[in-house]
Amino acid sequence: MNKNSIERFTDRVVDYEKFRPSYPKEIIQVLREKIGLDKTWLVADLGSGTGLSTQLFLENGNDVFAVEPNREMRESLIHHFKTHRNLIALNATAENTSIETGCVDLIFAGQSFHWFDRKECQAEFNRILAKNGHIVLVWNQRDPEDAFQKEYEQFLLNHIPSYQSVSHKNIGDDDLRLFFDSRPMTKVSLPNQQVFDLRSFLGRVRSSSYFPKEQDECKNLYDDLRLLFEKYAISDRIVFKYVTEIYMS
Repeated sequence: MNKNSIERFTDRVVDYEKFRPSYPKEIIQVLREKIGLDKTWLVADLGSGTGLSTQLFLENGNDVFAVEPNREMRESLIHHFKTHRNLIALNATAENTSIETGCVDLIFAGQSFHWFDRKECQAEFNRILAKNGHIVLVWNQRDPEDAFQKEYEQFLLNHIPSYQSVSHKNIGDDDLRLFFDSRPMTKVSLPNQQVFDLRSFLGRVRSSSYFPKEQDECKNLYDDLRLLFEKYAISDRIVFKYVTEIYMS
């Protein structure tokens, strides 16, 4: 993970914490059924951010390494989970976690794997995983079948030049099969959603790494986003639909 990627979210922590989607709690049950997850497993949550995915495992009773190189994101996580004694927050990257060799039962990356250097993190994953350990990669993918999401996707492509280059959609199933190498890959999808008024919808957009920081650029974007919101809002609310995609090996 390069310095630019690490610093992308530095000034977005508040919006990220307030407006990013959490993960369906059903993920834990899926992992129990598919790979045998139990509360004795040691989990490394890589690119843990403010802890949206970390929370799943802390509440399941797992000991968790939360690996996050961005200071502001990591400090938010530490503050939020300061009463949890089963958490160790690490100032490290997916490519160099500082975790002891062969001790991790589950590597989890929620909404973060597309930022990693795949070759370097593959070597690191192999180093820290225990024998018979598992890798789980998860993304909250905007629902491609939803009418609002189709138009929102086109809006991003048309209005934000950097969007396509940093989108996790640049990684497909074949890329992940190649990354998992000899490990068999299982994919499970779950529905997920958020409900936004206009203020929280704009906060959700601002939380994205590709949203511009320059105020002059933002004004026109906000005007157009309001029009898009108003087109689809019912009783001043929109349902922001996702498909949570879980890749396991």
